[in-house]
Amino acid sequence: MTFGLNPATADFEGRDHAGKILVVGGGFAGFWAALAARRVAGPRAHVSLVSPEPTLQIRPRLYEARPETLGVPLLPLLHKVDVAFVPGEAVGLDALARTVKLSGGGRLVFDRLIVATGSRMRRPPVTGADAAFSVDTQAEAVAFDRRLGDLVREVASPTIAVVGAGFTGIELALELRDRLVAHGGDNAAERLHIVLIDRAETVGPELGSGPRAEIEAALVAARVERRLGAAVRTLAADRVSFDDGTVLAADAVVLATGMAASAFAAQVPGAHDKLGRVVVDTALRALAAPEVFVAGDAAAADTGDGHRTLQSCQHAGQLGRVAGENAARDLLGLPTVPYTQLRYVTCLDLGRFGAVVTQGWERRVEKTGCEGKAVKRLVNTQVIYPPADGTAEALLASSSIDLAERARRVDGPKPDLEPVRRKVV
Repeated sequence: MTFGLNPATADFEGRDHAGKILVVGGGFAGFWAALAARRVAGPRAHVSLVSPEPTLQIRPRLYEARPETLGVPLLPLLHKVDVAFVPGEAVGLDALARTVKLSGGGRLVFDRLIVATGSRMRRPPVTGADAAFSVDTQAEAVAFDRRLGDLVREVASPTIAVVGAGFTGIELALELRDRLVAHGGDNAAERLHIVLIDRAETVGPELGSGPRAEIEAALVAARVERRLGAAVRTLAADRVSFDDGTVLAADAVVLATGMAASAFAAQVPGAHDKLGRVVVDTALRALAAPEVFVAGDAAAADTGDGHRTLQSCQHAGQLGRVAGENAARDLLGLPTVPYTQLRYVTCLDLGRFGAVVTQGWERRVEKTGCEGKAVKRLVNTQVIYPPADGTAEALLASSSIDLAERARRVDGPKPDLEPVRRKVV
């Protein structure tokens, strides 16, 4: 299914288009926004996506081994649905002139803009924070993985400090032994000393009390030392210094210290929340810029039930689909649709000890152990990826905002649980 456009060029002058829809950002929200805009607009609009690299980074999996494999090439997918790819980093926005400035000095004109520039990890405001590793981007995750390979070869009993005991920090800490095993370091993995650090008094404070018992049991079983209620004073590549004067020597320090909206979001006129996200209306339109829609980690939106969206892949996909749908509808003079979110599910990987799955904002524990792990693997290896067959029809169909259809995709097909049972300790 094509619309006769050439995604290799931005020159669409002279064609019979209603206008230009520009998507800034190539993550989950940006990718699905571009596809939804194309699905709604068909051949009546030029849809383009600008991003520094034509890769969909599978960011929710960057705590895992082999991070270099956790990217999906975008160009073949965008080409199938006639979405143009423009390489570049967006650094400036003039909402009145409807232009986006690129770092190289070029400018892109739009009739409707979708800001889907995602988030970045917030490094703590302490001396030496830049010396620590992270798994925030694929490149950073690969650099950390190289360090793990070095540890296997160079250190008999390594110590790794994970700063941040939220969602990512927990998953990373519980995956570290198997990360060393993946480098051939079975002995080093068993001797590995893992320290999970947070200034909060509990692990995963943002996850609430529902899954906490499962998390703590997994950390104890995995021999992860917890230093909670601990304020970090300074960081270095080989140590963490605390406000109480103590110092932890480490062979690697890796940060998982929460996220904030990317810098480009600040260019959007209007109100922003404390995470730097753009406050949007129910159509995901920026309140002070009617031609600008915002999606993913850059958007502060109501999920439809009184809760604010989270900076997560789960919300980003639907936010992107709705923003793309509405940008195209608005361009074509059609009524927009309100954003509502698929039911909220938390699925936290606990490494060798399975996973814990919760339902609802109160986070009622639904599955644990091998059953939870099967759900986590289904999500990580299937649900968050574009359709496996990759046809234009499948891609466009997957950009639907129909929540019932999305729910059916999340619920099935069911995975074979037996291999998971055999692997989970």
